[in-house]
Amino acid sequence: MDTLSKLRILSGAARYDAMCASSGSRRNGASSGTANASSGGICHGWSDDGRCISLLKILLSNDCSYDCAYCVNRRSSQVERASFSPGEVVSLTLDFYRRNYIEGLFLSSAVLGSPDYTMERMVRVAELLREEAGFGGYIHLKVIPGCSSELVDRAGLCADRISVNIELPSAASLERLAPEKKKDAILGPMSAIGRGITTSISERRRSRHAPSFAPLGQSTQMIIGASPESDFQILRLSEGLYRKMHLKRVYYSAFISVNDDSRLPALPAPPLLREHRLLSPPSEPRQLVLPGLFPMPA
Repeated sequence: MDTLSKLRILSGAARYDAMCASSGSRRNGASSGTANASSGGICHGWSDDGRCISLLKILLSNDCSYDCAYCVNRRSSQVERASFSPGEVVSLTLDFYRRNYIEGLFLSSAVLGSPDYTMERMVRVAELLREEAGFGGYIHLKVIPGCSSELVDRAGLCADRISVNIELPSAASLERLAPEKKKDAILGPMSAIGRGITTSISERRRSRHAPSFAPLGQSTQMIIGASPESDFQILRLSEGLYRKMHLKRVYYSAFISVNDDSRLPALPAPPLLREHRLLSPPSEPRQLVLPGLFPMPA
């Protein structure tokens, strides 16, 4: 399969990662040509100083070994599969950057074989961009739950922001809808990232030459409406995440039905209003965890 075909598949497969406020738009009769915003997985995010930045938003692979009920890329889905090599992602990123299409890269992935194998390839992309190509643009890496702490450390040293998707608000819902994912495999890397950020801040106060670790922090994403938890429960969990994990942002993603699975609710439409209601982060985090929710590490 050629690179452009892979780009079509893996940019489309990345659209459910809610890290951007907008993605490419399509106008009638403008499927190609100058300033076309719909192709190639180019989307838009905002920097801490309020600038709008264009990002190449893709998956390394959509060939997943897990079978989560809600995911379009689940193992049992009949979707077209593709995987990039690290070198292909590096070449695409640099080519798009030199053409002034993008200012950075957002890279996520399905679990290709194992968490460590997948994360190793993602980190390799960032290291090649930083160390060999001298790329100074924005990089956001999704950390694969269950990967080793060494890979988390490497990711934090070469990416501007890293994130682990918590996906579902309780251990019970995770067990029902994504039984191959475990809460400790999600919360462990999140906690390690939080510690890495805290240590880096302390070291850089003592020496400006100390390496930065995820200087733009970490974020996470929760699916809203696939499981029975209330908004109240979800916001309490978010409070704990902001307080304990040093999160910059919890993103909420309205559940979109893409699979026929009896474990999933039959919603007439995605709960977009509910997603909108939850967008504002808590202003005064309090130490409270409700029964059944993920406990926050001390």
